[in-house]
Amino acid sequence: MQLEQRDKELAAIGASIGCNCRPCIEHHIPAGREAGLSEVELADAVATARSVRNEAIKLLERRVDELLANGNYGSAPVSLGETEREHALVALGTSVGANSHALLREQIAAALEIGLSPGESAAAVRMAAYVQQRASEMTADAARHALDELNGGSGTGLGMERDARARRPSG
Repeated sequence: MQLEQRDKELAAIGASIGCNCRPCIEHHIPAGREAGLSEVELADAVATARSVRNEAIKLLERRVDELLANGNYGSAPVSLGETEREHALVALGTSVGANSHALLREQIAAALEIGLSPGESAAAVRMAAYVQQRASEMTADAARHALDELNGGSGTGLGMERDARARRPSG
């Protein structure tokens, strides 16, 4: 079953907000208008996407706390230089993961300013991009499995590509 363009744009708006992709949302809100979505429908789509994204953040925070033994990870002394370097690496990864072009530029500049080499910064960005790509692939796989399971295991009519990077879904 194929989706109408307006329905595709609703899903794209959700994905754009879910992954914090500014260029994506800058494309898909106007595309939603062109597809016939009203301002009220667009505002509702954005509110729904924000709510779902915020719930996903809460779920992730709970799991992170579990993995850190609810904050009982000790307080080993760390030198300020190590902390700055570690914070710069984490901030680079987070900026890539959040798809924030503006923050990424700021974080690259900050990393270079505190002494990370361009090569180290590039390696951190590559690692973060790899993690982001794998997260996208794993999420697409989980969606396929959920669709199969909820569709009675028939696997029919899902219309999802095996390689999410190959091309944009047509339906």
